Order: sequence, then C-alpha cells, then structure tokens
Amino acid sequence: MKKKLALLLFKYFPYGGLQKDFLGVANELILRGHVLKAFTRSWEGPIPEGLDVVVLGERGKFNYAKNRNFVKDVYLSMQDFSPDIIFGFNKMPGLDLYFAADTCFAKQALKKNIVQKFTRRYRQSMQFEEDVFSQKSNTKILSLNDKQSNEFREFYSTQAERIIIAPPGIDKDWSNYEPVNIYEALNISLGEKILLFVGSDFSRKGLDRAILGLRHLNEKNISSNLVVIGDDKSKPYENLLTDASLSKKVHFLGPRKDVASFMKSADLLIHPAREEAAGNIIIEALVSGLPSLVTSEVGFSSEVLKFRSGTVLEGEFNQNRFNLLLEESVSDKNLFYIRSSISNLYDNKYFFSRFKFIADFIEETF
Repeated sequence: MKKKLALLLFKYFPYGGLQKDFLGVANELILRGHVLKAFTRSWEGPIPEGLDVVVLGERGKFNYAKNRNFVKDVYLSMQDFSPDIIFGFNKMPGLDLYFAADTCFAKQALKKNIVQKFTRRYRQSMQFEEDVFSQKSNTKILSLNDKQSNEFREFYSTQAERIIIAPPGIDKDWSNYEPVNIYEALNISLGEKILLFVGSDFSRKGLDRAILGLRHLNEKNISSNLVVIGDDKSKPYENLLTDASLSKKVHFLGPRKDVASFMKSADLLIHPAREEAAGNIIIEALVSGLPSLVTSEVGFSSEVLKFRSGTVLEGEFNQNRFNLLLEESVSDKNLFYIRSSISNLYDNKYFFSRFKFIADFIEETF
C-alpha cells in the first residue's frame, strides 16, 4: 500500500552526511511509488524528480529559535497534506519515525561548560531529544550502529523495540569512480604520503588534530600532504598552518562530487573526530580500499575494527598517541597489508543496503 510521507529536516544542502542519507531514502521511496513532501527551513541544490519540497524559511535570530519556529510552522503547513507518516531527520516533537544522524546531545553536554545548561539552546535541544527518545514517546528510531543506540538508551532508557539498527548506505555508483592522479593535480612530489580528510564541519571532525598529526610526520621526515575535502572555512586554520610551516602541505579543495576518486588514490583516511554518530566516510573508504585512522568517538569505528580496515584510537583523545598511531599507519608495510585485506569489499552489498532496508521497514511497519 502506497503511503504519504512528510519528510522533515531543518536544512538541506549538498554534501552533508545527513542530507545524503535524506536524499537516498527519499529516492528509494519515490522509486517505490510513495508520495513524498519534504518540509525544510532552507534548500540548496537541485530537487529530485518526484519530490515536492516546501521551504518554510527561517524565523528567529538564533538557531534554537529557528528550530522552534520551524516545528510550529511545519505542523501548520502539512495539515492539508495529511501524511500517513511523519519522518524526521532532525530531533523534534511529533515524529512517527526518526533517522538518528546525530549523536546523543545529553552525553555530549556532559563535556561542555556547566553554564550552557542555563541557555535556551541547551534546554530546547534537551527537550527535542527527550521528545524522541523518552519512554513516553512512541517515535520509532532508525539508529546507525550499536554504539549510538546504546548511548541513547543509557540516558533515556528508550525501549529496545523502538530502536532499529540500519545498515550502512553509500552511493551505489561509488565503485564506478576512477582514481585521480593526486600528485599531478595538486603538484605534489612523487613518493610523498597523501592523507585524506573529508568532512563539512572541520572543528567537529578534528581538522586541527589532523594538521598537528601532519606536522609530526614531517618532523619525522615522513614527507606527507593533507588533502582536505569539505564545505567549511579554512581561515580559522591559517595560524595553525603558519605555526606548523605546513601551508604548502595542506590542500583545501572545498566540497567535491569525486570524493571516491580521491579515496582510491590517497594513502590514508584520517578522521580524528570529536563527535560523529556514524561517519559514512569510513564505509566509503573501506569500499574504496583506503586504510583509515579514526577516533573511537566515530560510530563506524566498529566497522574499522570488524573489517580490519585501519586503526582506532581508543578512549579519550591524546594528540601524542594519535601522532604515534599515524606514524605507524602510514608505514608501507601497514598500508600494503590493509589494502590487501580489504581489496575485495567493493561489491559487498551490505555497504549499500541502508536505503532499501529503511524503505522495507517503512512498508512493513506503518
């Protein structure tokens, strides 16, 4: 039976991880003949055929106010649509189904200054999260991994039957991309190590940690370059690059559609994130045959361990420990071993199954 679904998300823009998942789910549901209407504060980029998009605009000076007003506006706006399912990609009240792209705010808040607990942003974020995960809620939750779901259950005692673990999901065409000659494209001397950093939130994804790691390698005479792909500003890192004398060793490429080509050509993906619910780039690197070095804060660090596709820095982050692991990770012996062990995973259907899984779940559950 065909369903009418309202898809809710605060913002849509190309290249964001949540946005890619939103688009993948939407496209799969459209292919199956379901009727979709997306409601958002803002939309950047092309709109897929078959998707009706309602842009409600932004009301409010601060982000918490914009989110609060969006919730008010969206429930008024979708009354005429009368959806069978309200499917949210951000935490908010009134959802039938939530795609958990975010980490547990309650847990992350423990690491912040206690003063933040008195802010409106904190109170609203906690309330929206509780609206989804508390035992009083009926919202079903699509979680991305065990680590993430366990954190939510720890803080909210969410009923286990309401949480469904979805498998990874990356672009079906990922394996079709050809490698790029990074040395020629970026004028890098042959033989230098190529580290790849991918993410559209440089601070949260740990770019400063990556740059300090790069400095360590070059101080150890392991000549290396860092290629940065993502939609964020490089200016906050200029002083760090100058201090570390690395301005010619770090290449900011902005957002790109050919990340797969760079993954098939780099030596190591580094993802020293401070906070990351899942981290699809871990799966993308794995499928590309690219070894990884990640922090245990990354949800899909479990996949790195499971498939032995790299190294995980366990426990609280320490720059010296990260630097030493990075030095070990870029050794020719280590890179050859990992590449050999993951070279046959590019066509493993498990890594491409998220969107089909979610569409199946919706059809079987609602």
